[in-house]
Amino acid sequence: MLALYIVCWVLTSSFALILLLRLVPAGTDSKRPLTELIALSPYAAAAELLIAIVSYGSGNWGCGILGSIFLLWEAWFLRAYFFGKRRKAPEKLLTVMTLNCRYGRADAGAIEEFAEKEGVDVLALQEVSPDLQEKAALFPRFPYQVSGGESEDDNGGFNMVLSRIRPAESLRSTVDIAAARCPAMKFDFDGETLLVASVHPKSPHRGGDFWGWGVNHLASFLSYLGKSVKMPKRCPRLPVPEPLPKKEADFVAVMGDMNSSIDLPSFRAVLKSGMKDSSMDVHTGLHPTFPATWKGWHQTLELDHVLHSPGIRSYCVKTKKIAGTDHLALVSRLGKEER
Repeated sequence: MLALYIVCWVLTSSFALILLLRLVPAGTDSKRPLTELIALSPYAAAAELLIAIVSYGSGNWGCGILGSIFLLWEAWFLRAYFFGKRRKAPEKLLTVMTLNCRYGRADAGAIEEFAEKEGVDVLALQEVSPDLQEKAALFPRFPYQVSGGESEDDNGGFNMVLSRIRPAESLRSTVDIAAARCPAMKFDFDGETLLVASVHPKSPHRGGDFWGWGVNHLASFLSYLGKSVKMPKRCPRLPVPEPLPKKEADFVAVMGDMNSSIDLPSFRAVLKSGMKDSSMDVHTGLHPTFPATWKGWHQTLELDHVLHSPGIRSYCVKTKKIAGTDHLALVSRLGKEER
């Protein structure tokens, strides 16, 4: 029994430490292995639940109470996903979808079929290969397409934006996030301009500084609204030009595999800068997208996101498994907020 007590205390303390790492300053989480450890927080929380049950069952009340405290903190940490006012959707909605295509291996037919079923207006793809691009060029639903094109900074492939709606402008590159180029399109959004971009910051294993720069600079898309965005003090510094604020749109929507979740301080800094996460908007729970095809694993990490600027919100979010890729597709329906 003593051995069980000791094991429970060691494990509870260890997983509690992982959860506490979420409190490090934004930018600090780019130092590996902190990135990976913090990203594992959902698994640490699940482990805390199991250990708390065992602790209570064995009479180890102190350990059980400690674990319960961290479980309550986990519930508070995720509260925005579950609690909040659900607003009635306006008549005019823009349906967007994002998918990491896993080195271009995603089933093109499945992508097209699901996009058609959901009435997707704008589709963002990451890790696109030349072969997949050729197949996507034949999608009848999306006659308007722009690609970032292959480059030395590609991480698994390049990014694309495909649209059912004629864009006012197509851009092959927008904010430089030290990874695959971020193509975008501008649309008329009920009399105002909406910029929609496809992004894919480098994953931590491709370099912590590249990951940190890429994630933190997702906030720089607000510069297209004429806003000046200040990076966290500990954000990695790379010899990459930062965008200057210039009013070119009224709203922005940024979609893609962002290789980060709310657990990571750098991603929370992006939200603090003014970006909103569609998954939090709808208050229907988490929408984990990875890993989708690993044997023995269920998707637990919410790595794919649809972020948007204030003034618009998401009224529905759903995910879907697409053959050939280890990420789920993420669909969001965006509309203007009532003013």
